[in-house]
Amino acid sequence: MLRVLIVGLVLLAAATVWLSGARRTLPAPQLATVFDTPRVLPDVELTDHLGREFSTTRLNGQFSFLFFGFTHCPDICPITLKLLADAKADLLARGLQPPAVVFVSVDPQRDTPEQIERYLKGFDAEFLGVTGNAQALQPLLQQLGVYVQTHGRAGEAAYSVTHSTAVFLIGPQADLVAVFGAPHQAAIVASDYLRIRQRYFRDNPTPAGPI
Repeated sequence: MLRVLIVGLVLLAAATVWLSGARRTLPAPQLATVFDTPRVLPDVELTDHLGREFSTTRLNGQFSFLFFGFTHCPDICPITLKLLADAKADLLARGLQPPAVVFVSVDPQRDTPEQIERYLKGFDAEFLGVTGNAQALQPLLQQLGVYVQTHGRAGEAAYSVTHSTAVFLIGPQADLVAVFGAPHQAAIVASDYLRIRQRYFRDNPTPAGPI
């Protein structure tokens, strides 16, 4: 009996060491910062570029890239959206399902659903655009730590908006999984996503249905 107990303990210790080693062997992302514990997003009431109601619960069941910007942005926004389109193409070329891309406008005064729809078609017609007033956006901005500041006088048509340049990776439980800081590179974003996805499914039960 004692011998059986000792053998069992040895096997348990060996299994623990093996599992620990397996966890360590997953390659770390090159660029992204991954959260050890995913952060659940607050529920918000916004409007998508087709005029439909949007809440963060619509992100359930899939991975999504979330990016904040505005359609009059002269540089950061078009560069980042083009990069996300390229990362999507990279994943599709490998025969892999890419994350959805959600563009959240931080300029609700000018960015109507129609304006956002026209803007996103220049990058990828499948990208989802979202808008809402400052009060509706605030819980999401606060939870993700997104900085937004409008520059210009009240009533002026020509003004600019300073905003965070990070790309947020949202998991299939509408939870914040990782952050991609600038500068971004499409190939690295695609590869990091695959590494993060593998780690996510290692640490979380696999949701029902394809992702």
